[in-house]
Order: sequence, then C-alpha cells, then structure tokens
Amino acid sequence: MGHHLFPRTKHRRRRAQFDSGARYDDYDGYDDGTPGRRLRIPGAVLLGGIVIWSLLALGAWALIDPLLGWAAGVAGPATDVGVGVANWFGLGKEVSALRDVANVDGLVGWAVGPVHFLAKGGLVLVWLVGSAALIALPIVLRRRSRW
Repeated sequence: MGHHLFPRTKHRRRRAQFDSGARYDDYDGYDDGTPGRRLRIPGAVLLGGIVIWSLLALGAWALIDPLLGWAAGVAGPATDVGVGVANWFGLGKEVSALRDVANVDGLVGWAVGPVHFLAKGGLVLVWLVGSAALIALPIVLRRRSRW
C-alpha cells in the first residue's frame, strides 16, 4: 500500500505512512519494503568511457610495431654483449660459434611476425571485451542494486 504508481494529488489523503513519494522508475524496493535508490549512469559518461577506452587501444595499436621493431633490433647487440661476457669468463670462442650457428638475428626476425599477429589480435580482443563491459555496466549495476 505504500508505493503508488501515481503522484500525490490534492484529492488524496496526505498521510506519510501511505505514500513515501517513491516512484517506481527511480526506486527499487528492498525486501523489508523500504525503497532504495537505483544507480543510473548517464549515456554521455558511458560514451566518454568508450571513447577513452578506444583511444587507449589505438595508442597501444600504434606502439606495437615500434616495440617489436626495437626488440628485433636489440637482439643482435644483446648477443654481442653476451659474447663479451663469455669472453670475460674465457668462453668467447664457444659462445661466438653457438651464436653463429643459432642465427639469432634470423630467429628473432622469424619470430616477430607471429608475435605481431598475436599482439594485434589480442589487443582487438581486449578492446572488444572492455567495450562490452562498459556497455553492460549500467545493466550490471542496476541488477546489482536489487540484490
């Protein structure tokens, strides 16, 4: 009896115990009958979140190529440093021969292609999951407020 669909008019009794002023579109009732405020996220905030999330993903997308190029370029000098450390311990000839047999530069160049594909594909998946989570956030919060 406490929650009515229609607003208070001058023709109804004005007793607080019969009308708490709660509207059904703004409140959900708890089990004990007390009304609870429903959390609402404005559409502009949701759209702003998706735009920011997309800009972050675009920035990461632009960084993948330079980072993988840098990693491929560092492989040769890094193996040279390893050979220098091995020379310090007296194992320079063996390590140098092993580096030449392994063809580290060719191996890194071969591995960059699949890593590039997996990194960009993974980034697209993370962006999709994040966007779906941002879109579903108002629904989840609305249902969560009813628990």
